[in-house]
Amino acid sequence: MAYSAKRAVRYAACGTVGLGAAALGQVIHLKRTYVSPSEPEGVLHGHAGRGFTGKPLNLLFIGDSVCMGVGATIAGPLQAACAERLAALREVPVVWQTIAATGADVRELSDLILNGFGTSGSSSKSFDIAVVFCGVNDGKKFLEGRSPSIFKEDLAKLCATLRDQAPSCRISVPCIPGYMHAPELQSWPMRFLVRFLFGQFEAQKTALAETVQLHCPTPALSCLPKPEERELWASDGIHPSGEGYRRVGEWLGGELASE
Repeated sequence: MAYSAKRAVRYAACGTVGLGAAALGQVIHLKRTYVSPSEPEGVLHGHAGRGFTGKPLNLLFIGDSVCMGVGATIAGPLQAACAERLAALREVPVVWQTIAATGADVRELSDLILNGFGTSGSSSKSFDIAVVFCGVNDGKKFLEGRSPSIFKEDLAKLCATLRDQAPSCRISVPCIPGYMHAPELQSWPMRFLVRFLFGQFEAQKTALAETVQLHCPTPALSCLPKPEERELWASDGIHPSGEGYRRVGEWLGGELASE
């Protein structure tokens, strides 16, 4: 019995290693062959709630391809939907701007802020709420030594940079696990590796929120676009479509309004 148990454990371990290797091979193949959709045309700043009066609420978005609107036909669909929802719920005008770059990790986003670079062409120093989209591009560099703990340290530095520029601002770092449902990431066994790896990076956001003043809203998986809802995904099967961005943006606007 003892020999049989040891043999079973050995076979299970070999099977796990084999599946892990297969999943890693799928990830590497995807990384080598993946072609991202082009960045859409349009501006990455705007106004919402023009029918309301009073002091405008200044909203700053910081992030990667999600903030650029890659996968949509116009730039910034998530930001526009979020600002409209926030304005409607707060009944105040909302002015939004964006600092973003496709493929940027947290360190690169910090550099953009420090250099005063705003994709919108306006100053990044005037904001009441900062929303940071990050994590995926840091996770892609895991094999280069970018561990989840290092990501947490880098994110803490980015938040400190924002506080230096606007000490009274609120910082929101959403945990939106789009990788859970992205059609292109559902192949077996790759999807288990993707969920485990990127889940470790997402967890660092809530861990950081326990030590600094940080808002980490997380949608229920039922609120996210599902793999079979192809109209909510871009042609690459990884980024949302314009409608997918709009859905997430409206959810986020509600979260910001209720904070």
